[in-house]
Amino acid sequence: MIKLKKLHGKYTHGWSGVGHYHDSSKSLYAYKEYRIKTNDIYMGWNIFKGDEQLNPITPSCGMSFKEAKEWLEDYLKEEESK
Repeated sequence: MIKLKKLHGKYTHGWSGVGHYHDSSKSLYAYKEYRIKTNDIYMGWNIFKGDEQLNPITPSCGMSFKEAKEWLEDYLKEEESK
């Protein structure tokens, strides 16, 4: 299991109105040279190495954060076994 480092600041996310709307689009996590980030509010997390997106581009809302982390862990295991 990899340990991700949070690269965004504590007050990065926008909060507004009743219900405290949380915008994840400014979230950024890292493991070595890999990054997990999204442009969406809740879903659509992608894995990057530099500017290259490693995971397949998916239509609609894409992967959850948990799925993106698991995808990266599986990718790293596969790369290690080569």
